[in-house]
Amino acid sequence: MTFAIPKGLTQNSLVTENVINVELNDTDIDRMMTKILERAVKRGRVSGSRVDTKDYDGYLAKLQRSPHLIGVESDRGLEVLDGWIRASVLVQETAGLRRDIVQMGYLRPLTIAAYRSGLPRSQSRNRRADALAYKAMARTLKARGDDNESAVIQGLFLRTFGRGVELGPFPSTNPTYDGSEVDIDTLLALRFIEQFEGNEAHNRDLEPLDPPVPLAVDPLSRDLLEFLTFYGPKLPVAEAYMHLSTLLSLRLFQLPLVTAHAVRSLLASGAELPASENPCAQYFDFVRLRGHPSDELSRMSVQRDLEVMRTFFGDRLLLRSLQEAVVLLPTKPDLGETAASRLAALAALRDDGMMQMALQMQVSAVEAALAPEDEGRAYIAEVRASGGLTAADQLTAILVEGLRRRGLENQVKWFHSTGGIKKPYGVLKGDLRSRGSWRYSLSDEALVALLCIIFVDASGQRTTTRLPIREVLARLERRFGILIASPPADLDSADARVGAAANLSAFTQRMKLLGCFEGLSDDFNAQFVTRPRESVK
Repeated sequence: MTFAIPKGLTQNSLVTENVINVELNDTDIDRMMTKILERAVKRGRVSGSRVDTKDYDGYLAKLQRSPHLIGVESDRGLEVLDGWIRASVLVQETAGLRRDIVQMGYLRPLTIAAYRSGLPRSQSRNRRADALAYKAMARTLKARGDDNESAVIQGLFLRTFGRGVELGPFPSTNPTYDGSEVDIDTLLALRFIEQFEGNEAHNRDLEPLDPPVPLAVDPLSRDLLEFLTFYGPKLPVAEAYMHLSTLLSLRLFQLPLVTAHAVRSLLASGAELPASENPCAQYFDFVRLRGHPSDELSRMSVQRDLEVMRTFFGDRLLLRSLQEAVVLLPTKPDLGETAASRLAALAALRDDGMMQMALQMQVSAVEAALAPEDEGRAYIAEVRASGGLTAADQLTAILVEGLRRRGLENQVKWFHSTGGIKKPYGVLKGDLRSRGSWRYSLSDEALVALLCIIFVDASGQRTTTRLPIREVLARLERRFGILIASPPADLDSADARVGAAANLSAFTQRMKLLGCFEGLSDDFNAQFVTRPRESVK
């Protein structure tokens, strides 16, 4: 049976702000990065864009006439310049109903000055994740006692991505090339960017972040800040972008999964998850042999997480409904002062008698809004007739069925886009059109990024140079929820343990190829991993 929640009802929305701070839908980390850089420079603010995305030829012609370029004056020179820009600087996109209109999409991550271009013009595909990343960093810095979080964030990003850039007076609308030595692609990007006229940032400050599930958000800021502090200034800009994208991608990918585990625990038992451990338990395959037990374990781990996302859809709709129903209670409960406390309090109210009546009113409101011949009425009657279902259960079933097509599809889009199935830094590998082919796997670049972070000590004040491989595996599990040498507890079996043993061997071999493994003997306790990149301290 198929029906849709009527558009006039608040229940038709997929936004669940009291549960998660982003809109779960298709996004793109590369597109998002420019706005994160802009927020860093402009201290949380961003500018609107008036750039004509279809006037690429006009901007290219202006670049050709730039006094800083020589040897491109002829038609052949313009062709060379065009090919170079398309290959190294600009990512073009298609638009229109038939996707037959080619336009400027966004600039490749070569310099912090990219925001001057006004590309990408639309911010909607960021799904508010760029603001979340910035606000999460500010939240962490404030908790550490920093007096001026925005200045600290600006300094960290400039030291890593601001090479060769003169920002000019705040709010730094038109950054330019400062004449220092940069690689040739970055220099071309800077000269191309100078053909655009930047816009003033709006004056609205971002509200402080109050995450419903801090366990899902705080690790994102910690990773970004530690990477920018210890490694960013030491890396080539292109590699720094790759590593930052890896960390951002993984944390946004896990954001709804960690939230889902936390919410399910609250609804099931009222218990909060330990703040020091990542609950994802995702098995990453390094054997890379289709049909191998390790490969199968990775596939099953992905399928399990897709099921977690499906359950999460109903849970977040229920928690939103509980929040909306609070105003109908004769006695208003004390929900606490933070989003986290409010979420826990709402979960505890689910089986309250008065709350059940308020939720039943929402069921009746949905039913009343449906046309007499709508199949949804029959479905609601069937749900009501089911024995043993509370009003909370009934409302959840009705909302999930009425929003299934949009809601579940959008969640899967978030899953594969933040998972980076088409990106070199992504954690998902496989055919986008075949979910059964999806596996958890890491490229060398992505693995190096994660290894760099686990070499930061618990205090966050310095890095170490060498760790026992046993400790590396433990930190990957605690911090990132990544399993390599053992299967997840819910997928454990004799075959799974055989696959995990082979996976550990393959992981060790990968460490050797990356040049960061020291095996003093075959004894597991005498095997070490060295820090893969130079650190500031």
